[in-house]
Amino acid sequence: MTVYKRMLLMVGLALAVSVLRVHAQEETSAPVLQLQDYCKRDIPTGYSPRLGVLTLTPKGNIHYLFPLYHGLKDEEKFRKLYSDKGYYDEMSQYFAFAGDYRTALQYLVKGYDSIDDGTRRKIYRTADNLTGIEHADARLYIHLAAKNRRVVMINEAFAKPLHRAFTLSLLEDLYRMGFRYLALEMLNNFANQRLSSVGMHSGYYVCEPVAGELMRKAIELGYTLVSYEDTAASVHSANQRDSVQAANLNEILKKDSTAKILVHASFAHISKKKDPDGHVPMALAFWRLSGIEPLTIDQTDMTEESNFGYGRVIYQAYTTKFKISGPSIALLNNAPVNVTDKDLYDLCVIHPPTQYLDGRPTWLNLNGTRQPTYIKSPSSAVFLVQAYYQQEIENNDNTPWQLVPADQTYTPGGRDGMGRVRYLLYLRKGKYKIFFRDINYHILSTLPIEVN
Repeated sequence: MTVYKRMLLMVGLALAVSVLRVHAQEETSAPVLQLQDYCKRDIPTGYSPRLGVLTLTPKGNIHYLFPLYHGLKDEEKFRKLYSDKGYYDEMSQYFAFAGDYRTALQYLVKGYDSIDDGTRRKIYRTADNLTGIEHADARLYIHLAAKNRRVVMINEAFAKPLHRAFTLSLLEDLYRMGFRYLALEMLNNFANQRLSSVGMHSGYYVCEPVAGELMRKAIELGYTLVSYEDTAASVHSANQRDSVQAANLNEILKKDSTAKILVHASFAHISKKKDPDGHVPMALAFWRLSGIEPLTIDQTDMTEESNFGYGRVIYQAYTTKFKISGPSIALLNNAPVNVTDKDLYDLCVIHPPTQYLDGRPTWLNLNGTRQPTYIKSPSSAVFLVQAYYQQEIENNDNTPWQLVPADQTYTPGGRDGMGRVRYLLYLRKGKYKIFFRDINYHILSTLPIEVN
C-alpha cells in the first residue's frame, strides 16, 4: 500500500467516527488564569460591554490585551456572535498576538472535532507501519525546487507565528536566487498603508511580533513589498476575493516582466485545485491569468495541532513514528509526498513539535538570528514585558502606541539569583526599549537595553 493510500485510510477512519468536542489537554498557564480572574472579577481598563467584535486596535492604537479582556469577560456573548469554533479561532489568534503560543494552540484545539480512542489507536497503528519514508531539510529542498520558478507561494495559519518564522528563513536564499518581490496577504492595501516601516498601518496581522520581524527582514534585504489583498473582501464572495488577489499579483508581472515573486498567503488560497463546489483558489486563478504555474508550499496541515481534529491525530501519529528535528519534506522514492494525501499543493512542510525554554518556543530564535535574552522584572505589578526597537520608538515621538514589538510575553521565565521574576525574550543584536506594563496595560516603567 502506498503512503498516499495509507494516510487516506487514516483520514477515512477518522471521518467515520461520531463527532465530539475536544478540549486542550494541557493545563491553563498561571498568567492566563490571572487574566481570566481579573476579567471576571473587575472591569478592565477600556472595557466596553457594547463591543460587538474583538479587535486589537481600539481608538486607533495597538492594545495587545484588549481583545483578551473582552473575549474572556464576555465569552458567552462572543461565542454566540462568532459560533463556538469561530470564538476559539479568534481567541487563539489574539493569544498568539500577545506572544503566548502555547495558549494559542490550546484554544485552537478547543474548536476541533475529535475522534474516539479506538479509531485513534488504528491511526497510530497505520502510521507505525509506514515504510520507505525519508525526510529532507525543508529549507534546502525548497531552495532546489524554486531554482527554475518565477513564483513561489507559501501559506500560514493565522494563530501560528511559526509559519511566518519559516517564511522568514527562506528570504535570504530566495533573494540570492533573484526573487525581489514579497507579496504578503497580511499587508494593508488601503490608502493609509505604510510599507516602508513596520507598524499598525502596515497591516492588521503585521501587529503580531513575528510578522513584524518578517516584514523588517524583507525590507532590510531589499525586497519590494506588495499588498495584494482584495480591498472589498468583506462584501465579495470567496471566488471574487481570490480572483481579485490573483489579478493584483499579476499586476506585478505586467509592470516587471522578469519579476520573481514570493507570495505568503493564508490556508488554501495557494491551492492549485478547484474546490468541489467550483471555487477557484487564488493560486489557480493566478496560474490561469498569468500562464505561470506557481510552486505551492503548505505549512498548515502538518504543523503541531494541524487545522482540524483528524489532521491533528494524523500529525501526532506521524511525529510519533518519525522523530523529525526540524522543518522537513517527506520523500518516498526520492519524490515529495503530502502525508495527509492532499494533492492541493506541490510540497508539504512538516514542522516538528514545539520545544519550549522557560515557557517560550525555541523557534522564536528565528533560525539562530535572535538570542534568548532575560529581562528582570522591576516590580511585582508587572504583567506584560515588551521589547521595542529603540530607533523605531525614537522615530515615533518616543511612543509605542502604533508600533509592533520585536517580542513580548507575560509568561514568567523563572527567577534570578536574587529571587526576582524574569521574562525570556528573543532579540536580535541591537538597541531596544523595554516597556513594563501591568494587567491594565498601563506602562509602569521603561528600560533601555542593548543586545550584543
